[in-house]
Amino acid sequence: MKDTPAMTHFGAWLIGLLALLTALSGCGGDEGPTCGKGTVRSGGSCVPAGDALACGAGTNLVNGQCVADAGSGAADSGAGDTAVADVQDTLDTGPADTGPIDAVCQPNCLQRDCGDNGCGGSCGACTSPAKPTCNTAIGLCVAQCVPQCLGKNCGDDGCGGQCGSCASGLACGTTGRCTPPSWTCNPSYYAAGDACDCGCGAADPDCADPSAYLAGCSGDQVCDAAGTCAGKAPASWTCGAGTYAGLDACHCGCGAVDPDCASGILPIQGCGTGQPCKADGTCGTCTPQCEGKKCGDNGCGGSCGSCGEGTTCDAGACVSPCSPKPLVCKYNQCGSDGCGGSCGTCPSGFSCESGACEAVALPQAPTSCVGNCGSKAPAGCYCTPTCAKNGTCCKDYQAICSCAPACQGKQCGSDGCGGQCGKCSGDKPFCDASQQCTAACTKQCDGKACGDDGCGGQCGSCGAGSTCSWTNQCVPQAWNCPSNYFKDGQACDCGCGAVDPDCSDAKALVFGCPTSTTVCDAAGLCKVSFCSKDAECAGKWCTGVYAAGAGSYKGVCAAPNNLAKAPGQTCKADAECASSACVAGLCRSYCQTDGDCPASQRCLGAAVSSGETGKTLGFAGVCQSVVGSANACKAQKDCLGQGELCRAFVDAQTMGPRYLCSTGVYGGGGSCGAGSCPSGQLCAAGSKGAVCGIACPGGGADCPGGSSCGTATFNNHGTLDPADDPKVAVCVP
Repeated sequence: MKDTPAMTHFGAWLIGLLALLTALSGCGGDEGPTCGKGTVRSGGSCVPAGDALACGAGTNLVNGQCVADAGSGAADSGAGDTAVADVQDTLDTGPADTGPIDAVCQPNCLQRDCGDNGCGGSCGACTSPAKPTCNTAIGLCVAQCVPQCLGKNCGDDGCGGQCGSCASGLACGTTGRCTPPSWTCNPSYYAAGDACDCGCGAADPDCADPSAYLAGCSGDQVCDAAGTCAGKAPASWTCGAGTYAGLDACHCGCGAVDPDCASGILPIQGCGTGQPCKADGTCGTCTPQCEGKKCGDNGCGGSCGSCGEGTTCDAGACVSPCSPKPLVCKYNQCGSDGCGGSCGTCPSGFSCESGACEAVALPQAPTSCVGNCGSKAPAGCYCTPTCAKNGTCCKDYQAICSCAPACQGKQCGSDGCGGQCGKCSGDKPFCDASQQCTAACTKQCDGKACGDDGCGGQCGSCGAGSTCSWTNQCVPQAWNCPSNYFKDGQACDCGCGAVDPDCSDAKALVFGCPTSTTVCDAAGLCKVSFCSKDAECAGKWCTGVYAAGAGSYKGVCAAPNNLAKAPGQTCKADAECASSACVAGLCRSYCQTDGDCPASQRCLGAAVSSGETGKTLGFAGVCQSVVGSANACKAQKDCLGQGELCRAFVDAQTMGPRYLCSTGVYGGGGSCGAGSCPSGQLCAAGSKGAVCGIACPGGGADCPGGSSCGTATFNNHGTLDPADDPKVAVCVP
């Protein structure tokens, strides 16, 4: 029998419904549906196992779908008591005369482990100690959630917080931007600080800036107070509409005064050569100006005279182009002087363009030396002469800070780039201050507090606790920033282990603190409220790495960088991390106790090192992963039974040893004079020199045969005094 249209329609509906259910459930195959991990088969569908899927208020879970219950709106029409049954019947048998099919909500948990399922319920909870937090923006469990507020000023930040709230009269849209209800353009355009967006249904606050770029209107229009495009030229304007206030020229004789004429620097159009534009917008009369001039322009398109052969006109006078000085160099600072010489060379990072030294246009990346030669880039790499030796240079150091030797007219001395312009010998063995070889030696100590005086002597000596740096200045031994930063007269360098004399100037910019306006206190530390864990920051994070005194490093409360890496990922500079804290090669989260960290981690001290020298400066209490059980121990017997060692880690608060069970190599006795020790062993001084050994917190009973429990320095406390360095018990031969 031939199918009727009604039967054909029903068959197509049924096939489509089955296909939809199959696609949503992930089921398929010739022998019936096969359900994926975390789901079970129920009524021909794959549904979440257990309580993984929960329905919102007013709905019930039926075969993996949240449907309206008896208390829903369907009850008002008398269908409430049968709504669930009707939907179930619909799923089992096809469409019926009753059954509110529109009440069915399909939860969407595809590639989501947690968060909202789209039906008022949940896709699951984060129970793994390694990833205890739900990033609601992506529905995945993470170790620590990084708020996602880029381009948003309101709405969910993806980590249970908000990106901001909207002022009265504004509403938060789905894109996370506050806009007026009547706004018709892209929500991200409103109050974005980039342009005056006009014709968008409401006034854009950006239009309050008269210099803002106008978007949405033609070139001869302006944006009025209501946010609509309107003509800007007055009715009496007779020139082109786009020429009025076009910021291109002073248009004169156009029936009205052009606002551009008020600048006094734009060219005049519409008048004859040299004619001024009067205050009423009409052209004036030009008067030639030749008083005191023998040549050159008379200001009205004519000439005041011409010069003879071999001379040229300069400021109304005829002069020689090369004598007494090249005329070109009066106006140019570099390039050819036109007389066989040069007007000068440009410093590194600049190029000569039409006689002027202009900065080379290069990207201002935090890891770049552009604008940072002789100092440190924002990301922490160095642009100093010593960075190559220490292996701490930024990648573009050579290209940006490479030096051009300057030896013109010099016989000896420095070429300004670490080299020499020549050596003196014979009857003129000495190099004087002007870098000429002379018979008598002249001491060169200008600007030097110490170091070689150029005549075999010294310019001075440094007192106790100070050393002479390569800059010929006495620098405190405790100073851990680049030596040329100390007393350089450029800025107050804070948190450098000692007080910078430049900080005595209250107007000096401050480097090394959260902001350039942060005060550096009398102890040489940033005068801020330090934090030791995120819980102290009221919704923000404990960020940055700042010296807090006594060899400890802490952070300050600030919003995390949502474009950077989450804690636990590898890094080389603070700027790479959402927490702005790159410690011992990983992005870190601050802590004081284990309770501040994910269950899989412990709160331990991590060494903060100098990027220039690699020297340990102190320790920061941060969350760290420990390989093994990480159980507390008091002796080796507490851990050996489970195949681990009782190892010494840095305590986050005391900086002394904290003992935890972790994997390591049992034994000891090997030399550590030229290298590191096997995993879990420490370097200590024994009768056979520096040897490796395991920790012995339980005394001699912890030590292998042939060794006994001794004491060794555990770490550098971050000060110059070795007496305050924590000690640790180690088995030594």
